[in-house]
Amino acid sequence: MAIQFGPGLNQVGNTVIAGHNYHNGLFFSNNYKIEVGDKIYIKDRSGTTVTYTVYSKFETTGEDSSYISRNTNGAREITLYTCNDDSSKRIVILAKE
Repeated sequence: MAIQFGPGLNQVGNTVIAGHNYHNGLFFSNNYKIEVGDKIYIKDRSGTTVTYTVYSKFETTGEDSSYISRNTNGAREITLYTCNDDSSKRIVILAKE
């Protein structure tokens, strides 16, 4: 299950997509493999695909929400958010068009 909040997929601003790390190679369990410079392709309901490039990846606490509301200076950005493998921290991946 994923939860999406923000302006909406492929819209101007920061869209956060939070999902479970099932530790089984599915869904967000491979997010730890994503690196700065990698490409993420998001296809919205209208069929439009936007390519985002990862520019930051970090671990933080479950209480940290600083990555959610941020100024994107009119750009389209996405944030992927899930727990690490032992659920002690959160993996946050920031990408922009």
